[in-house]
Amino acid sequence: MPSATDFTLSSTLPAHALLGRLLAVRVSLLAGWAAGITWLHWGIHIPVPLLPMGSLLALMGLFVVATAWRLRQDIPATQMEFLAHLLADLSLFALLLYFSGGATNPFVSLMLVPIVIAAISLRPRWVWLLAAVAAGFYTLLLFFYQPLAISDPLAAHGMHLGGMWFNFLVSAGLIAFFVTRMHAGLRARDQELSALREKQLRDERIVALGTQAALAAHELATPLATIQTTAHELASEFANDPDIGNDCRLLERQAQACKRILTQLAARAQDGTPAAQPLDAWLAALIERWQVLRPDAQLLGAPPSTSRSFSPPDGLEQAILNVLNNAADASPDAVEFSAEMDSGMLVIDIADRGPGFSPERKAQAGRIQFSNKPGRGWGMGLALTHATLERLGGTLLLDERDGGGTRVRITLPWDQTT
Repeated sequence: MPSATDFTLSSTLPAHALLGRLLAVRVSLLAGWAAGITWLHWGIHIPVPLLPMGSLLALMGLFVVATAWRLRQDIPATQMEFLAHLLADLSLFALLLYFSGGATNPFVSLMLVPIVIAAISLRPRWVWLLAAVAAGFYTLLLFFYQPLAISDPLAAHGMHLGGMWFNFLVSAGLIAFFVTRMHAGLRARDQELSALREKQLRDERIVALGTQAALAAHELATPLATIQTTAHELASEFANDPDIGNDCRLLERQAQACKRILTQLAARAQDGTPAAQPLDAWLAALIERWQVLRPDAQLLGAPPSTSRSFSPPDGLEQAILNVLNNAADASPDAVEFSAEMDSGMLVIDIADRGPGFSPERKAQAGRIQFSNKPGRGWGMGLALTHATLERLGGTLLLDERDGGGTRVRITLPWDQTT
């Protein structure tokens, strides 16, 4: 495990991305050297060794092409590879300085740029290695170099000052470009990691809830059977009393619905593949089961008239029931339901005339657990629905309706459902 002192941008950003930023810096330096040589030799007629310097620029150009080709390969880069690129750039730069005045060249301080890049990208030991190499090159350039042939000392002094000014601008620009791009990448990676951590925590809560649900289902089987039997007997005993008899039959149907849910839960636990059936039949059966569970709620709308084969993904039924229950809890009026196929997507709209959401709650809906009413409302059910649809590659969107209320749109790729 890396120590705290080893933490750098490359521990959070891939070295492949760092090579892309370094390539942009290298292209800038190549263009700058080419423009400088052209200006000196043909612009102000100060002769420079064109053959060796041109060869070095050509070599740098080949290095640029090779790096661009390397970035197109789907091969992870390493810190050692990134260090090798920095050492190659530093060596080529030192050779160009050797043929253009050595340490007297005002652009000699550009050798600090690779060290700055290394300091924010590599582990400390590699930074110190690069700094030592740069210091060695600078020391050699103090004694070994080919001076530029400038006969006028005043002109040489003015050119040196102008070069130092331009060198400062170039150095500041290159360092600012590389550092800001790296930190922008770092912020983006931090946001991705934060989203992944949030999703992991949400999934852990849902897994824990699923475990508790399985235990509860096991415990509920016996009392539900007792309730169903007792309700049936009471319905027969009070058959002549319409009020009590109807209530007993309703209680029996509710117990049957609960037992059916437990049976389906047990079937899902066995990883069985659901049988394909027409979409309209599946939606009609789902709505009928919901109406048994919520006899007080009114539903407007009907399933689409299509017999296209449909294999409901695991969890989709409960996700839709969660949204229907939440809409019925929130709305004093009827809940509206519609479904259609659109561009390879199954789209289900569930609308209510409830109080709706504040912008803050709308941004958090499905990601954290909350409820507008104690024990009811948009709480864990919406979080479970959001997690289920996310796992299936679908989405859940909330929109305000004209006249008040909320429209929940569930979308799911059709190839996930067939």
